Amino acid sequence: MRRLGAMLLLVAAIGVTSAPASAQWRTEQIREVQLEVDAPERLERLPMRLGERGVHHRARLMSKDRNDMIRARYTWQADVYEFSKKGKKKGKEIDLPDGTPPEMAKQIREAMMRFGAKSHKSFKEWLDAQEGVGIVQKGKKRRGRNGKADYTHWVWRLDNQWGPAGQCWCEAAVYDFGEREVAFVIEMPVEKLNAKPKSKWKAIIKKMMRSGKKLDDGDLAKTDPGAKKRGDKARDKFADSPGKLAALKKAKENIAGLDGWDYFTSPNYIVLYSWDFSKPSERTKSKKQAEYYTDRLEKMRKLYVESFPLDDTGLKAVWPDVNKIPKLEDNVPITGPRTEDKGPTVEEIAAKAKKAEGKVPYSVFRLCATYDQFSKYGGTSGGVVGWYSPGSKELVVFLGGDKMMGKGATETVTFHEGWHQYADLYFHHPASPKHASLHRWFDEGHGDYFGSFRWSNAGWKYVGSKMRHESCKNMVRVGDYIPFKELVKWPRRLFYTNRPAYRYAQAYSMIDFFRRGQKQSGFKQRWGEALGIYGNVAIAYGDTTKGVDIAFREMTDEDWRELEDAWKTWVGSKHFLNGQ
Repeated sequence: MRRLGAMLLLVAAIGVTSAPASAQWRTEQIREVQLEVDAPERLERLPMRLGERGVHHRARLMSKDRNDMIRARYTWQADVYEFSKKGKKKGKEIDLPDGTPPEMAKQIREAMMRFGAKSHKSFKEWLDAQEGVGIVQKGKKRRGRNGKADYTHWVWRLDNQWGPAGQCWCEAAVYDFGEREVAFVIEMPVEKLNAKPKSKWKAIIKKMMRSGKKLDDGDLAKTDPGAKKRGDKARDKFADSPGKLAALKKAKENIAGLDGWDYFTSPNYIVLYSWDFSKPSERTKSKKQAEYYTDRLEKMRKLYVESFPLDDTGLKAVWPDVNKIPKLEDNVPITGPRTEDKGPTVEEIAAKAKKAEGKVPYSVFRLCATYDQFSKYGGTSGGVVGWYSPGSKELVVFLGGDKMMGKGATETVTFHEGWHQYADLYFHHPASPKHASLHRWFDEGHGDYFGSFRWSNAGWKYVGSKMRHESCKNMVRVGDYIPFKELVKWPRRLFYTNRPAYRYAQAYSMIDFFRRGQKQSGFKQRWGEALGIYGNVAIAYGDTTKGVDIAFREMTDEDWRELEDAWKTWVGSKHFLNGQ
């Protein structure tokens, strides 16, 4: 069994044994599997990762903060799994979100298979496949009381290197719902090896195990998340096409029934925002923050479009004229005609675009109110305050980034990750022959570049990146930067494993120089044109390796040295340091 969230939380308090004081209880409906259970009020129901449809995993609940954790440090959790007795067809074990790049999908499926993510027909079959399991009680029949459902009770110990002893006490109530089984599983870290949870925790487990009730059609109709509610019309305002409505439906289902979550729409984003579910009074504050950052992101998107224009539909990149893309084998001027490489016709581009109609994502912008919530949702570690998923097309940001990392940090990360979201749309034109994978210097460098803008009453102002300045100055002074002719071809693995923060800084300074370096004497036109050529090749051919080769065609070692020398001068100039 894979410990969900085991890497997420190690709260600073040490050595205190804690449990919910006089725990209050609530009923929690997991509508996806028609199950209702009782849960402590402060056991937080978390949304599943958007677009994630686990093989069996349907819902997760996790202790909220250190007052609800073992020794005020170790989370415990409850998960809901579903098993079809018919199983799944061969080759369909792992579902991934639409639009996941083929090479990425292959890697994810291989990794998931290594961790046992495959289809099982029963809870027992699934449990037998897990590692580190020591059965304590094997499937004992229990009769439900007072309208509760009958269930089979399983108990086991799990050696998963979590908690004070590296072991969890696990119990499951497994329900037979006809053609499927539903399992409600609790994992509780123990304080000593091979021990049971302390009595106060055991009492909570016992009550939860006995609480399951099957929801009938009447129960489901009473709380149908798809039913129209007052205020939905205003919130759904910008979902004005079948594709957008379908995307909004999925997003609403993702947070349906979850305390502490709501949504609204903007022209280009479905916005999901949260607040501390134990503090309902914070809802208004979180909504205002979400509206503020959404407004900023909509304005920033216009900057993305200025640099990387969309066509008249506003849904895809302007198709480049392949006759204006230089050839590798000669030095044809950028404006020179090349009749032998016509590329797809206007009609062919339109036909492919029409075929892809409805698949253009209505992007999701999710804002998490607490860092605990943000970390548990994304499975991220300390220091991360935002990320983008190319699989689900979702941008996720922690609302408290300014408090954690300094004023303006939340906007910076929103604009940076928002660029990745836009680039994922822009460089994957429906008429492109392949799914282009942007080089990190180009993609991360542009993320930091757009993250260096600030909005005021006078409009956008480019202020540069204080976060990257010192690293850039140091690499110029020490000379430990990566030679440009190497970095522009670096694969993803090298960029992120070899001093990644330093590589981000160099990539940012390169993009800054290519885009604004004309202010400096001696700046060559071809340097500034390299970005556009690279992008056009990525769209027209779906090949960014070819994009690098063409963008920097016929560059000799002397040419690269000249470029690097000009870049060093730029980094030391007032233009780079103050963003002007």
